[in-house]
Formats: sequence, structure tokens, C-alpha cells
Amino acid sequence: MFIEQLFQSLIDMPGKFADIAMHDPLSAVLLTVGAILTTLTIGYFTLLVAGSVLDLFTPESSGPPQRPSR
Repeated sequence: MFIEQLFQSLIDMPGKFADIAMHDPLSAVLLTVGAILTTLTIGYFTLLVAGSVLDLFTPESSGPPQRPSR
């Protein structure tokens, strides 16, 4: 089944990535840089989505913006 194969490949991936990283020092650096870039991208996208969802549920103020009083 497809779902079974998908979960099995998710379980097998860390071992395969470790084999690739141990093959060559440059491979380890490239794998690390790729992981960092992917994590930052996903994190930024998550912040954008969270901000837009919060914006949906935030009531808009009525009237023009007011200057803060001193």
C-alpha cells in the first residue's frame, strides 16, 4: 500500500541521509546547509501563515488612525 511505503520511507530516510553525510565531508556540509535552508524557509512560511490567520480573526478598527497623545 502507498501509505505503508510512505511511512516506511520516512523511517528509512535518517539512515540514508547519514550514509550520504559520512561518504564525504563536502556531502555533510551540503546536507547541513540544505537542512538549515529548508528549516528556515518552512519556519518563515509558518510565520506568514500564522500572521495571515491571526489577521483574519483580528477586528479592524473603525475610523482613521489616530496619533498617540503625549
